[in-house]
Amino acid sequence: MSEDKKAAAVDLEAVLAQVDAALEDGKAKGRYDPAEVRKVEEAAVSFDQIDDEPAALLKLHQAKLKELWDPLPWGVTTHRAGGAGKLILGLKKIIQKISAFPKSVWFARQSSFNDEAVQLIAVLLPLIANLRGRMPQAEKRLDALEVQLARMGPRFEKILADLQRVVERQAEAGPQAEATAREVSRARFQSRGEAYLEFENQHRGTRQDIKERQAVYLPYFAKSVSPQAPLLDIGCGRGEFLEAAGEAGLAAKGVELNPEMVALCQRQGLEVAEADALEYLRGIEDESLGGILMAQIIEHLSHDELSELVSLAGAKLKPGGWLIAETVNPACLTTFSGAFYLDLSHIRPIHPEASRFLWQWAGLTSVEILLLSPYPEDYLLKKVPGEDEAAQALNYNVQRLNELLYGPQDYAVVGRK
Repeated sequence: MSEDKKAAAVDLEAVLAQVDAALEDGKAKGRYDPAEVRKVEEAAVSFDQIDDEPAALLKLHQAKLKELWDPLPWGVTTHRAGGAGKLILGLKKIIQKISAFPKSVWFARQSSFNDEAVQLIAVLLPLIANLRGRMPQAEKRLDALEVQLARMGPRFEKILADLQRVVERQAEAGPQAEATAREVSRARFQSRGEAYLEFENQHRGTRQDIKERQAVYLPYFAKSVSPQAPLLDIGCGRGEFLEAAGEAGLAAKGVELNPEMVALCQRQGLEVAEADALEYLRGIEDESLGGILMAQIIEHLSHDELSELVSLAGAKLKPGGWLIAETVNPACLTTFSGAFYLDLSHIRPIHPEASRFLWQWAGLTSVEILLLSPYPEDYLLKKVPGEDEAAQALNYNVQRLNELLYGPQDYAVVGRK
């Protein structure tokens, strides 16, 4: 074969030009449906020159895929003879001609799809390899970011404190500024949620210990709680009482402002809403609760907040429902060297008789004070032996000091609507 013939055999552009000319001639003579022609033109695939070896290999595989999908030439024959054979053969040729164009459209669309798939693989493979190589570095960076976030905690606290001072100075401008100040104050509290949860884990006692201590309240609620009027645990914390109530067959739900504690309770399957207690109570119907517990909450409130909370709680209770609040006992002086000032979020201690008055003023009846959490015997001052007058006087003073210094560390005020 001569060099000219070899060149002609591989002159792809000339072949494509002939195909284009034939197509244009067919379109000009109206052989093709214009809508189908447009589909074929939209399905046309353009190939870019690829120089690097991996991409070139992918291109070869792409070509092979397209080759496998290209239509194969097929002839038309029949085994029948005579006039019937000629008729069948003619029909087959007509069908072949009619189906040629749709097949070319379908194969062109499949070819385009194959091309896009291989090109996508060409992009994804190096990305995947790169990501796999970067994963150890990304893990190290995440660890470093966690350390940096922990260090930035005090900075966030300062920013929130500055913001709160600004809105408090603007509070005289009207109710809107006052509402903004409350929102900022809440944001500051919630920003310390994780720290306060860890504080409780270290100093509050185990969940089992708290469940056992708070079981003393279950008999009060046992006859007044129903699914229609459930028990509400305000400031439910880690959910100890909610769990104990559920185990006792009492319908109970909680409200808690600390988002970390809310998440902890919800992971345990407890029904807890993240909300401010006053706002939550304002939003529910009167006489819709069978009982309310506020354990270690009232010492965190201002006088105005406490007065409104007791009033609202009384209004939300059904007749016969109990309102119980547990708090640190300031009549035991050693609580000030321990539990009360250990918690930085405490605002003021509430004397047992002050609580009794608030409960009675809110219209609650059967009000009583339960003295809780006694000191172990080995904490108490020891009496001296003897029955003489001096020993009796000394032991009397020891008894008074024990009551003053080492009395019950907590108390609960209990009242019924």
